Amino acid sequence: MDLLAKVCGKSATERIEEKKKKIDVQAKRDTDVALQENKQEQESSLSNTSLDANRVRSAAGIGEFQHSSSTLTVGQLQLSSRKERRNKMDFEITGYEGEGMQLPKRKHFIYYPRSLRIHTFERGVLADFPPPVKDNIGVPSWWLLDGGSIVPVLALGLQEGDSLLDLCSAPGGKSLLALLTGLTQKVVCNEFKLSRLGQLKRALSTYIPPESKLSDSVILKRKDASDIATWDELNVYDKVCLSYISNLLFVFNVCHVRIYRNALRSVKVGGSVVYSTCTLSSIQNEAVVENAVAIAENKFKIKVVEECLSQLATHLSSSGLFRFSDQCKRGALVLPFLPSNFGPMYICKLSRLQ
Repeated sequence: MDLLAKVCGKSATERIEEKKKKIDVQAKRDTDVALQENKQEQESSLSNTSLDANRVRSAAGIGEFQHSSSTLTVGQLQLSSRKERRNKMDFEITGYEGEGMQLPKRKHFIYYPRSLRIHTFERGVLADFPPPVKDNIGVPSWWLLDGGSIVPVLALGLQEGDSLLDLCSAPGGKSLLALLTGLTQKVVCNEFKLSRLGQLKRALSTYIPPESKLSDSVILKRKDASDIATWDELNVYDKVCLSYISNLLFVFNVCHVRIYRNALRSVKVGGSVVYSTCTLSSIQNEAVVENAVAIAENKFKIKVVEECLSQLATHLSSSGLFRFSDQCKRGALVLPFLPSNFGPMYICKLSRLQ
């Protein structure tokens, strides 16, 4: 069956537009409230900073001495200039940055791409998909994805002419799905690990031949998205997709936070970042979101708002193929269940306000 056709049904365009207008009005109100709260917080912060500065100028403030927290070996003193530059610009991430953080949330309307075709079996069918048929130049007719993997791409809410950055792009399924919407003007596929970059290249070249029109809109990059010093893709993308195949250890991942903060730096004001993982762990899901948002705000003055994904969750659940957790305080979580074993897949969408 065509999944999106089942989800969308035969709703008239006028009815969809009317619903979108209502949600946009409410979203604007929510945004205005969030910006006002941020302004008040900034004014309060400036007042406190002034008081702190006066304390530092006192005799006690100047006379205080702090011992070094660590010692350096000879080998550590001989690090490369790039590493030194990164250390000067970077800062320690403790995992507690997001404690007590207030992240505003607003209603959100998502258009589903009309030209995208996602086919799946009905609920409860356990048959295998047949092998893809190849056309006369050898391009396979389809790419097999876990059902949960389509949710981050749908959550992006791609619009005509969008520029998209897929930060950890390998193996390439989400990038291809975004391209198949026919909405993107440019898709930048970034992958830092060489082994995964090779996997990404093979996948893209298999499905996008050089003579295809799509090949001109796909750009491959190999950059370390966790490096604050060398990351220079700043304020340039309409949408950013950040997806992880998480490990099974439910531990806080500092690297994820580092990459997430650069994702928030990469998106334009008014653009969105969709973060996703294939884990059930709130430590790798909500905790990473909250810490990255807190760091982006405190260190880079980036303000964001969470986009509510209840519409997407309700529509996908209505197909009978998706089950979402009701325990997520932030984002949405696809839960695997026997009749339709999609996921797990955690998704959170943030839009940049400033």
